[in-house]
Amino acid sequence: MTALEQARLDVEEALRRYWECVKAEEEEYAEDYERVTSMEYEAPAPDPCAEAFSRLVAAVRTYEKASGRRDDLDLGALRNQVYEALDRG
Repeated sequence: MTALEQARLDVEEALRRYWECVKAEEEEYAEDYERVTSMEYEAPAPDPCAEAFSRLVAAVRTYEKASGRRDDLDLGALRNQVYEALDRG
């Protein structure tokens, strides 16, 4: 397996883990999920999925360093957020 192939697998794994985290949060807060995430946005508090998101950004950065193109990745709804985080450095 090439470094690029491994980096792509790492991105896919990080993306899967991020969505698992979001799903777990949704299940934990159930009906209050939207209200809780809104409150977190208004008054920053520790976000349990922030670490998973950071790992995703790091995996995409590694993929790019292995000569991968970010546009080749299927990041779905997170695409813009990940690109913004990458561009910020």
